[in-house]
Amino acid sequence: MGLFGKSDKEKEQEELAAQHEAQRKMQEALARRQQQEAAKPAAAPAAPSAAPATAKPQAVPVSQPAPSDGETYTVQKGDSLSKIAKHHLGDANAWRRIYEANKATIGDNPDKIFPGQKLKIPGGGARNA
Repeated sequence: MGLFGKSDKEKEQEELAAQHEAQRKMQEALARRQQQEAAKPAAAPAAPSAAPATAKPQAVPVSQPAPSDGETYTVQKGDSLSKIAKHHLGDANAWRRIYEANKATIGDNPDKIFPGQKLKIPGGGARNA
């Protein structure tokens, strides 16, 4: 460095290095995005194509048998109230019945259920196999 700061050549080299670094970061980001997109079909092959954008991803099939009136269900990873309702009551839209029966356990947000929670399954619905 001279008396008056960096020379023009030093400035050019720094600018070139900054451009290379920015290009490298963009290439890394693109590669990560491509990897994520390539992994998507493998992660969720059962997702219906007509599902609304706000639908929760359906992960693992509900593994417990359908309970009769008054029985409980232990929430598993990947469960949602609509998924549990579909399996146990035969209608995914019956999730509100499960929510109302378990509001004290679930709280104010029906989208926040956690693995290990024990939920009461209300009766009155037939399970579709």
